[in-house]
Amino acid sequence: MSKSTHTSPVRGGTSSTRTGPQSKDPKFKAGAELRNRILDAASLLFADAGYPNVSMRRIAEEAGCSPMAAYYHFHDKGALFEQLCIDLYGRFATMLHNSDHLSDPEEQLRQTMRDFISLSIKFPHHYRLTFLTPPKDKQAQELRVKITRPIIACFRESIRLVLPPGASEAVTEERLHQILACVHGMAVMLTTNPRAYGLNIEKAVQELDSAFTRIFVL
Repeated sequence: MSKSTHTSPVRGGTSSTRTGPQSKDPKFKAGAELRNRILDAASLLFADAGYPNVSMRRIAEEAGCSPMAAYYHFHDKGALFEQLCIDLYGRFATMLHNSDHLSDPEEQLRQTMRDFISLSIKFPHHYRLTFLTPPKDKQAQELRVKITRPIIACFRESIRLVLPPGASEAVTEERLHQILACVHGMAVMLTTNPRAYGLNIEKAVQELDSAFTRIFVL
């Protein structure tokens, strides 16, 4: 496993935290920078070449370090995969926390959708790895479920607040699937070949807002 520990935040909570020496320590700073390079290299290679086709040696080469240095931070590819998933969720949870000031449930859900798209654009390889790459084994599949469950729960709860009081669970789940289809579909188009779809981030957000309005016309 990696040298760091994390907490899984929820809306209104804290973002993921890391423990260790103070960042003002030059040695710690250098180690943290290398660790981030290793994570970035792994996310790129896993997403492009597929998890089974990437070795720790190849990740080390891409990160510009020795295999020994890579193994110092992560004992195997599984630990890298786990950390990438955790990091992406941590960033999403931080975005949710930053939108807590919005009192209108509808605007909060719209902002959550926009934040999800922004996250996929900012970290396209992380997004593809966490949400689009088939799980490599049972353990990875269980991790994927564990990481994505709080995100789905957040969307579900926001949808409940937007729907009229007394709306059935069936309606809530239907709207949830529609919202997830919209945000995932838009994220895929933006992170794969946006020119082919005539998209940019501004247009994507506009179309998401339009889809939101149509979905919640009951």
